[in-house]
Amino acid sequence: MRKTLCLLLIPAAAPILAGALPARADDAAAPLETVIVTGEHAKAEAAKTDTPLIENAQAISVVSAAAIKDQGITQLADALRGVAGVTRSSTYGFYDSYQIRGFDAAYGSIYLDGLVSANVAGTNNELAGLEQVEVLKGPASMLYGSAPLGGIVNLVSKRPFNATAIDTSLATGAYGLFEAAIDANTPLTGDGQFTARLNLLYRDSGDFVEFSHKSRLFIAPAITWAIAPQTSLTVLGRYQRDNDRPWSPVTAYGTVLPNANGTLPIDFSINSGGSQRAIETQDQSQIGYVFNHKFNAMFDFSQTLRYAHRETYWNNWIFAAGFLDHALVNGVEQGHIEGRYVYGPFFQHDEDFAVDSRFAVHLDTFGARHSILAGVDYRQNQERHEDQGGNFDPAANPLDFLHPDYDEVLIHDPLSAYADSGKSRQTGLYLQDHLNIGERLTVTAGGRYDWASASGQRDEKFSPRIGATYTVLPGAALYASWSRSFVPQTGYLTRSGDPLPPETGRNIEGGVKFALFDNSLTGMVSVFDLVRRNVATSDPVDPMFSVVTGEQESKGVEVEASWKPAPAWTLSLAYANLDAHVTRDNLFAVGAELPNVPRNSVNVFAEYVVPDGPLAGLGANANLQYNDSKNATTYPEDVDGDGIGDAASFFRLPAYAIVDAGLSYRFREWTLRASLNNVFDKRYYPDACCLDRVTPGAPRSWRVSLSHSF
Repeated sequence: MRKTLCLLLIPAAAPILAGALPARADDAAAPLETVIVTGEHAKAEAAKTDTPLIENAQAISVVSAAAIKDQGITQLADALRGVAGVTRSSTYGFYDSYQIRGFDAAYGSIYLDGLVSANVAGTNNELAGLEQVEVLKGPASMLYGSAPLGGIVNLVSKRPFNATAIDTSLATGAYGLFEAAIDANTPLTGDGQFTARLNLLYRDSGDFVEFSHKSRLFIAPAITWAIAPQTSLTVLGRYQRDNDRPWSPVTAYGTVLPNANGTLPIDFSINSGGSQRAIETQDQSQIGYVFNHKFNAMFDFSQTLRYAHRETYWNNWIFAAGFLDHALVNGVEQGHIEGRYVYGPFFQHDEDFAVDSRFAVHLDTFGARHSILAGVDYRQNQERHEDQGGNFDPAANPLDFLHPDYDEVLIHDPLSAYADSGKSRQTGLYLQDHLNIGERLTVTAGGRYDWASASGQRDEKFSPRIGATYTVLPGAALYASWSRSFVPQTGYLTRSGDPLPPETGRNIEGGVKFALFDNSLTGMVSVFDLVRRNVATSDPVDPMFSVVTGEQESKGVEVEASWKPAPAWTLSLAYANLDAHVTRDNLFAVGAELPNVPRNSVNVFAEYVVPDGPLAGLGANANLQYNDSKNATTYPEDVDGDGIGDAASFFRLPAYAIVDAGLSYRFREWTLRASLNNVFDKRYYPDACCLDRVTPGAPRSWRVSLSHSF
């Protein structure tokens, strides 16, 4: 391992040891557009190259920091609502979770500055320190190795620039929200050789579910050293402390399914209160760097490295576990005494290390311009966890919906305590060539070989990708691609005791990208067919073991567009039509829809800012989000207690439409923003995993912020 790390790190040291030359001052970064879908000159770090997105034969969407700030967005799920094909998935209803193109991507898909940000327990990512959020759709294994078939999300940290700028803000809102933030940037030396940036945020708020609360401290310092005109090193730090009282999803009966005792109120809590309230804390620290060196017009080198440390703790986090007085009469649940599972005290310790080293070569041969990318990356996660005794007897801690006693002493079970640890590693070599053939045609071909190991299981896999774009008119290009993905299936064993082979995926995709009328109209239309193979499914002989006969398919159409018909107007559209279903399995019915995937989803955003006159700077915006009815689960649960899965366990989440609205006023260096989410106070349920875990959507809420730029 030490030899491997030395080989990965040596290339970065050579340019530094060569000596520092006079520095070049960087220009201050210009503000990004509200939402960049794709564009002639738009780029994304997730692509690992500076190839314009319109020449990249893959669907990549970018959401800017300006869009996040202007709309008062603080959660990743809301930041992604304008990206076609991204919908909510189920991780307790509390953590960041989403699906991309019909497949769950809640774990293993979050990257920060191009390096995976692993967290076994789950987390909520802070947006205040981000320059933009990028969604790379479809297989990303050719560049990143093990990755979900639907795609990945790359978070790009704010970097220092050579100018003095300070942005401060205060916010208040529903549930006692208090938020203070500062984004400060300054040169440290007169020649601009050293620049620094610091993002600070403190947020404290209640939540719409009784007894719940959130508190966060976020610190993100960064320093850039312009070592030479063509060489720079940016050191990125990040600390996030969350001290929360989480809420839990609720039962389907009394929400999306009928209960004879009525509908649960939106603020109903499964968790207890007072001294027995649910607790969830996370402390996350990260340190790393981004290094870039340009040898000459032909050769570039870059390297990204990060070490991360996390401590996670929770206790008395409670989840519904079926009605103890269960009785179904004509499909209506008669029970009102809910069994509950109690989790914790639970501790988890995570340590991550990741490094990605890349060479870029630019040359012309036989009339074609080559941009060759060659790289090697390594990542590892080491974790240990222990539970000191939750209680998984549903009858031990019941809750009567009609007369809830939240002060009843919770009973833990020390005999259920457990502890475990694990370590995972991945090393990958990748090579890609992007060819510009003439003025219209580009061809991209690449492949990657990975060695992955976890819990004693070792996998090796080759991941290819090939694609092409063809410019049909200035600012519009057709594109097509074929690619594959893989994900190791750690922990699944056959009856013979052998580990399962990796899950694999295949994508065929085509469409058109456009950036027309001086980039006032940008967007893309994509048609794709994803097939997920080697899906672990229960062994029909012994369901305690697994086989890999499972197969799933997701095919569909995505449309994204951003239009500025006039400087004062911004309009954007995201639409997806997805058909995601089971094609082969031993447990799930063939043809069953995959859970939490709406057939049709639409997001429309409009904003108008008065350009001149006495009301200059006054803006108004509105956002409409619509999701079709969707399947809540494909897993047949045992509803009547006879040990056999029942059809009664299958249910759907109703369609919903949510409207958000906002006002803003900019006057010189001051900006006042007000937003109202879920304007019509719609009762909706964005995701579920099963009968006992249905996530309620947030009711109407408001937020007001005042910011000042120096």
